[in-house]
Amino acid sequence: MTDSDVPAASAIWAAEQVTGELRETYLAVAAATVLLERLSAGCAHPAIRQARRSGEDALDLAGDAEQQLRDGVGRLRAEAGSEEPVTIGGLVAALDIVRDRLGAAATRIGRFPARITTAGQQLLDADRPGLLDDAVTEQWQQAAGQLDLMAESLTAAVAALAAYTGGLSGAEPATT
Repeated sequence: MTDSDVPAASAIWAAEQVTGELRETYLAVAAATVLLERLSAGCAHPAIRQARRSGEDALDLAGDAEQQLRDGVGRLRAEAGSEEPVTIGGLVAALDIVRDRLGAAATRIGRFPARITTAGQQLLDADRPGLLDDAVTEQWQQAAGQLDLMAESLTAAVAALAAYTGGLSGAEPATT
């Protein structure tokens, strides 16, 4: 990676983020189309048929777009393996981008456990009969714990990268 590859790395990261968000949206659309299919079983109304076709078309297009994004990112990554060695400045700049992105992810993921806990409490407050809600909220709490650990790991990665790049650039004593 060279100094000029920092924008390319940033572009790859942005494309990967879009791909991830597209995947999340795809799942939401797929769930909605399944629900539409179930609710409209046996209905021959043209508007319902159009809605089903449009949902299916959207899923096909999303799948194609995701594949194109993944292919492009894959080609860029393959090309990166055949480039000149990186300069210290280029390495620091690239690692700073990685550090910033990991920090943003840690912040975002760090908010998820509280949201999951709130959702679990809302489910329990609904006071529905049966034991399913208790089991689900327990699973959600386990997921929240895992996300807490993930946020901590990302925060540790950010700190490690900051120390490393600080040492490389001479801003801080080098770490080993």
